[in-house]
Formats: sequence, C-alpha cells, structure tokens
Amino acid sequence: MVQHGKYVSGIIAVFLVLVLTSSVLAQGFSISPAEVEISDLAPGQETELDLIIRNKEGNRQTFILATYNPQDSQLRQGRAELPDDSWISFPHQVEVEANSSIPVKIEVAIPSKAKWADKDWEIWLGITPESSDFLAARLYVRLLVSTAEDIFSSYQIGRAIGIGFALVFAVLGIYFFRHRKKSTK
Repeated sequence: MVQHGKYVSGIIAVFLVLVLTSSVLAQGFSISPAEVEISDLAPGQETELDLIIRNKEGNRQTFILATYNPQDSQLRQGRAELPDDSWISFPHQVEVEANSSIPVKIEVAIPSKAKWADKDWEIWLGITPESSDFLAARLYVRLLVSTAEDIFSSYQIGRAIGIGFALVFAVLGIYFFRHRKKSTK
C-alpha cells in the first residue's frame, strides 16, 4: 500500500508539472541574437544594436523588457557587472503582431570618464511576454561590453588633428598675409 502511494504521488507531481508548465510552453517567442558583444567602445561614445523579437503565437503580444544584473557566478570569466544600467537605453515595452517579428533598438552609451576605459562588463536584458498567467517564460540577451584602452576615441583624435591643422593654416595665413603686405610696400 505504501508503494502504491509513491506511484500516486509521482503521477500527481508529473501532472502538476505538465499543467503548470503548459502556459509557459504556449507562450511561443524567441529573441535573436542571444548574445551581443560590443568591443572597443570608447568612453563618451555610444553604439546601437537591434534585437529581433519573434512572436510565434496566433495573437498580438506585448513584451516587457528590463535589465538584469546576473550573479557573479553567472558572469563570464574576466567580466564585472555593468556599473550603471542607465547606460543601456531601450523601449521597456513593445507590441509584436501575431506570427511576426520586430526589431528593437538598444543603445549603449558609456560616460566619458577615464575610469571607464579598458573595462569588461556584462549585463543581461530580460524579455517577458506580458501575461496574466502564473508562469511566464523570460528569455535573456547577454550584453558583453568592453571599452577601449584609450579614452581618446578615433573621433576625438580626428577632431584634435583637425583643430591642429586649422591652427597651422591660421598661423601660416597670418604669416603670409603680413609677409605679402611688407613686400608690397
């Protein structure tokens, strides 16, 4: 009789798992890519990327997006938690028509401070369908952000070179203008 009770308990447990997870399995959606690596982003610059959310359901769904800081044990080796999740900009809610997909623009902007140079961070972006069900699937996109070693980005170097050339031409212009003026006297 005791052994019979174990079987009944096992059958009830399997039944509950199937019933409770059926709502999760019914929420068909996918996200791509699952991982994005951003390399050599100079402090003070920003970059954009597109994630694709695919709604595999037969009706329109609203998806909720939020950042998530993984535990230290979940971080990739050599990476730290992103210091400020406000550096990541994205819509916090998107609607996707039935059996279709939509690109979602994500912006990553690192403040222009020398202390943010040569760093490797990680943050996750969680996407969940808005649902009244008890269980809802949540998929994560892993954002791996690495900043450039030098705080001077190519844009800033180009700007400095441009200013240098402008100063050289201004000095040469003044010199030749004065020299020409003296030679005409």
